[in-house]
This record gives sequence, structure tokens and C-alpha cells, in this order.
Amino acid sequence: MSKKIKEIQIFRHIMQIILFFLLPGIYILAFSELKSIFQMIIKGNFNLIQALPGLMEFTVAIIFTILMGRFFCGWFCAFGSFNDWIHIASRKIFKINFKVSEKLDSILKYVKYGILALILIFTFAGGNNILNGASPWDAFAQITNFSTVLSTLAIGLILLILILIGDIFIERFFCRYLCPLGAVFSLISKISILKINKPTEKCGDCRICTNNCSMGLKLYSVNSVRGGECINCLRCVETCHRRNPHVNILNTEVNSATASSFVVAIFAGIYGLTNFGSSISIQKGLASSNVAISSNVSQGIKYKDGDYIGTGIGFNGGTTKVSVNIKDGKIDTIKTVSTEDTPDFYKNVENTIPNKIILAQSTNSVDTVSGATYSSKGLINATQNALNKAK
Repeated sequence: MSKKIKEIQIFRHIMQIILFFLLPGIYILAFSELKSIFQMIIKGNFNLIQALPGLMEFTVAIIFTILMGRFFCGWFCAFGSFNDWIHIASRKIFKINFKVSEKLDSILKYVKYGILALILIFTFAGGNNILNGASPWDAFAQITNFSTVLSTLAIGLILLILILIGDIFIERFFCRYLCPLGAVFSLISKISILKINKPTEKCGDCRICTNNCSMGLKLYSVNSVRGGECINCLRCVETCHRRNPHVNILNTEVNSATASSFVVAIFAGIYGLTNFGSSISIQKGLASSNVAISSNVSQGIKYKDGDYIGTGIGFNGGTTKVSVNIKDGKIDTIKTVSTEDTPDFYKNVENTIPNKIILAQSTNSVDTVSGATYSSKGLINATQNALNKAK
């Protein structure tokens, strides 16, 4: 095995560690934003430009996956990285080498599409709050506050433990069979400009590439892989002693190290441009993170005009303070004055929850953001505290 090929895997693990700490919740936020899009479409008030500040993570992940395939899953997803580390530890420490039959594996991979459909049905029926308590992602994101997770996310914690047990025996157990975001990516990544070519006529009988595939793909039987179940970990490129598999971008073979560096740069570029576009759209008045997406405001309680300050308790006991403006007896704007919450999670909450409250003219029945339940409750309670003063 060449030094250069070893460096690809080292580079991948370094990127996993960096993104695990820099953008730990991007996968949760991306899926939460997908549900928000679904809800807005159902209600007939979806406007991409106006909604963009609250859809940044999903936008980044979707654009990147359409272009480059499922590199997001194999390189940048914190939960996927954690899955990798659990399986590596089980293989190295406990010498576990369990293999799922190809037939069973191919059947189980359809389960994640059923989970995606089920979640969207619950979202359509307004059952987000039921799902929040059962989300293993929520439990994973807030595991440092174990007592709170145990009391409010017990089902999610149980599912998380079962997933980790699955990861011990089957590599990328959650990604293969259960991940609803992976189901979305599997569908849209099939049009990516990147693929892995592996001409079968140059193969031997070793099946090393298949045996080392993170997602258990039958690589020995195909000439190329483009998106779908492939998460572009590039281990097939790493392990083939014939050097048969190659990364191909726009029908041009590319050195694997160059390709992986290029993909990382593309991800950083898309993330930066999306951030920049969101900021510009707000500055130009095309979008806002604190006003309603639609003017179809329902009639609710009449409030006294003015500005009111309210506080609420968010994640890990942090205080969130908001300013609520009442105009013509209705909730007009909701702005965050200060928060002690986790910035990345609160940003998504701030871009989503105020719009819902303004549309409903009430904090009642406003769904929390998946993966940021306590951050959501902090903002909702702070708003209600302010509204109590305005009645």
C-alpha cells in the first residue's frame, strides 16, 4: 500500500475530528431544516430567498451532495464519524469481525426510506414534538447533560444505545439502515459529477474492495459507483493492491489525494458562500431571521403596543433574553437580546421559531427544532414571558 493512499485515510480522519468539534450539529440542523421546508410547502408559505437564513445547513449539504456525492456522510457528519470510531474500537479492541449477508444487507438498506417517510408523515400531522423525544440525534447532541437526556429523551437515549450496539457489530450500522438524512442523500447523490471507476475486467478474485467497503457495497460486481449508498470514504481505493479503483470527476480520472483536497475546498466554499448569501439577503431586506415568512397571520390575542423584554431557560440552564415588539395589537417582531446557548444550535432556532410564533400569533403548539429542543424552549418561554407583560 503506497504512502500516498495511507495519507488519504489519515486526511479523512483528521477532517472528521475537525468537523466533529467545529460543526458538531450540522447533520441535525440539516434534517430539521428539511422538515421545516416540508411544513412550509404544506402551509403554502415557502419562499426560498426569505427562508434561506434558516435553511443554511440543509442548503450546504444538499448542494454539496448533488455536486460531490455523499462525501458529507463519509467525511463531515459528526454522527457518522462517531459511528466509525465505535466500530474501529470494537474491531481493534474486541476483535469483532461480524459480517451481514449480502441479501439481508440489501433488504435492510430500504428501512431508512421507511423511516424518512414516517417522519415526514408525523411532520405533516404536526407530530414534531412526539418525534423530538424519540430522536437519538437529540440524545447524542445533548449527552453531556445526561440527567436532562434521561428525563426528557429516554426513548431517544434507548435508541442511541441500540444504534451504538449495532455499530459495534456492523460498520456504519445507522448510516446503512436507519439514517433518514442518508436516505435523502442516497437519492440526490446519483447525479453527482464524482464517481469511483473500478473496471471489473481488471479485477482478480480477492474482493478486497468489497470486504473493506464501509457501506458493504458489492463492488466486485460493478464497474463504477456514483453516489447512492457510497459515502466516498475511498477505502476501496486504499485497499486495492492492483490500484484498480480511481476517483473520476466529470469523466476525468483524478488523483485521490487531489480529489479529496478539492472536495474539502468545495465544501468550505459552499459553506462560506451560503453564509455570505444569507447575510446579504438579510441586509438587502430580501430575508429576515426575525420576521414572519408569510403575511397570512392568524387572529389571536390582542396585546398592548410596545416593546417587551422576556427571559427563558435554554440548553444547560443558560438564559435567553428576547425583545418582542407589539404593533397594532399583534406580535410584529421577535429579536434576541442575549443568549447563553450554544451558538450553532441557537442560530437555527432563532431563524425558525420567531417566524412560527408570529404566524400563529401565539407560542402555543409551536414545534421545537429537532436537535435543539432546549434551545427552542428557551426562546419560546422567553417570548411567552414577554407576551405575558403585553396582555
